[in-house]
Amino acid sequence: MPDKRPNILLITTDTQRTDTLHCMGSPFAFSPNLDRLAREGTMFTRAYTASPACMPARCSILSGLHTPLHGCTENGVMRYADMPVFTDALKQLGYHTIMVGKTHFGSIPESFDIRETVKGEKNQIREDDFTELFRRAGWPQNSGWPNPVPEKYCLDSFITDRALYHISRAKEGRQPFFLFCSLLSPHSPLDPPGRWSGFYKGGDLPFPHFRSGEWQSLPRELKKLCGIPRGKVSEDWIDRMVEGKGNIADMADEEEIREYKALYYSSAAYCDSLVGRLIDYLEEQNLRENTLIIFTSDHGQQYFDHGFNDKHNYYEETWRVPLLMSLPGVLPRGKKSGFASGTDLAPTIVGAAGGKYDTANGFDLFTPLAEGKESPRICAAASIQRSMAIVTKDWKMEYYMDDGETRLFHIKDDWHEDCDVSADARYTEVCSGLESALLLWRASMVNPADLRRRISNGGPVAKRAAGILRTIEGNECEKRLADKVKEILMAD
Repeated sequence: MPDKRPNILLITTDTQRTDTLHCMGSPFAFSPNLDRLAREGTMFTRAYTASPACMPARCSILSGLHTPLHGCTENGVMRYADMPVFTDALKQLGYHTIMVGKTHFGSIPESFDIRETVKGEKNQIREDDFTELFRRAGWPQNSGWPNPVPEKYCLDSFITDRALYHISRAKEGRQPFFLFCSLLSPHSPLDPPGRWSGFYKGGDLPFPHFRSGEWQSLPRELKKLCGIPRGKVSEDWIDRMVEGKGNIADMADEEEIREYKALYYSSAAYCDSLVGRLIDYLEEQNLRENTLIIFTSDHGQQYFDHGFNDKHNYYEETWRVPLLMSLPGVLPRGKKSGFASGTDLAPTIVGAAGGKYDTANGFDLFTPLAEGKESPRICAAASIQRSMAIVTKDWKMEYYMDDGETRLFHIKDDWHEDCDVSADARYTEVCSGLESALLLWRASMVNPADLRRRISNGGPVAKRAAGILRTIEGNECEKRLADKVKEILMAD
């Protein structure tokens, strides 16, 4: 009897803002394939990464845990090696598991049956699973811009080719498959190939939203996270921008900023075309009706909104990410749902596979959607190094622990986050309530898998404690956060 459980295709890009998607309200975005995916499935309008930095965000996707628990609190800090990940659960459920593309989450779990991975960034000389493909094609791995490499020989095109190959192989087997297709674009170096190279011109896009000198007023800890300031801009500014090394908008030329943004949005359009190839192939092979497609990104980036170019912050441009899910006949078509978090992906994927991943801090979003219900979330929280933030329907609060600094934005009326109202007496109760909610969230955060593994035998007190500890679920911190937020909203 054939296995009716869905195949699962997780597609991620790197550093993709929500305004690169037309379906998310961007009037200048070119994203016909992602728009189609939104029409055919569910789009989360308020999805947020679990951490606004590459490695921490990806480790949260893999584990379903927030950064303090999986241990990767910043780029270059490895996650705990003995930590369960969602592909472990998929293997136990009988799935054939495939990893193709960029990992950047440390060691690759043994629960991936097939691994074709990229080491480093696009512009770094490396020896990995794609090196030989470049050699055969006769093109360099590190291109730059203008990109001389034909589109079909670019790294992200190679990654897509290999994903299609493994889908073609997997469909012959009896097992359902899970494929993680992880693209590197639109992360810098910004080198959109071929027809995408000049897809956008500098004048096609709105200029970044910032006030002169705005970065100077940022919290001290936020400046440290983003490396502000980094010195004056030299004559080779655009080259440094393409390499992702520049920063301060106040010191940059308007034309150069526009050129840089044009390259970024052209790269995002290129990514959309690759998503289209994956969707089209699933349809050609009669797999689309039984394949759950999930599309998201690890985080966004400022690209000079608010006066600097980096991640490591909680502005919407960086913290908020696209999240689309589509499974024909199971998930609702054309639905717009609300909040989601990067920690939700692991339990959502396992839930779609027919299992339960109760060690995650996040929620299974698939099951309630398939049952015609709403997302279990009413807010999201995240952390990076020694900072935390919470966002609700109307409010956003950031808390920097080292200095005890707080920022509060009434995003219902101030979507651009121009006015910090944390010192406004009218919002004292809201500010203190959200701060309390964040502290409760952090204090109740737990990794049940690790906790259960470390429970030992003992006397009556230890046995009583063990009974309590074994009942703790991973998403208890999120449930408590939601309850606290409901109290605040009722009082507001």
